[in-house]
Amino acid sequence: MPTTLEFAETGYTAYGQSTGLLTHDGAPMPGWDELSDRTRAAWVQAAGAVALAAIAGLTGADVGGSGPDVGDVVLVPVVPDENNGASVAPAIVTRVWSKSVVNVRVLGDGNTITWRTSLSYVESLDGALPGAAVWTWTGGER
Repeated sequence: MPTTLEFAETGYTAYGQSTGLLTHDGAPMPGWDELSDRTRAAWVQAAGAVALAAIAGLTGADVGGSGPDVGDVVLVPVVPDENNGASVAPAIVTRVWSKSVVNVRVLGDGNTITWRTSLSYVESLDGALPGAAVWTWTGGER
């Protein structure tokens, strides 16, 4: 099964093919690897939402699980140099916007505690860029 990141890149590639590799304003599209972290994260969020909607439509399942609650511990991707070499850190949910979008307080392995807002759920952090606006459950899917 492809990851959400792979779905995002596939979607970006398909968008480029449909527009002749031009952006919405007619400029040449950058390659996937040339996109900013924020833009790639937006494509990942969009791909995840489409995948969840497709799964729900095909199966009738509630793919969102019970959803996060304030106080839940989740995992987020971080810059390893700012986290004692680790690329993932725990975070406490501080605000729930929906079953898939939360605000968190990141508890890195160091002296810095940071806030991150509007993070979108992904099933895995594999391939997530450091600092991407995504989160996942600590023990896998709920």
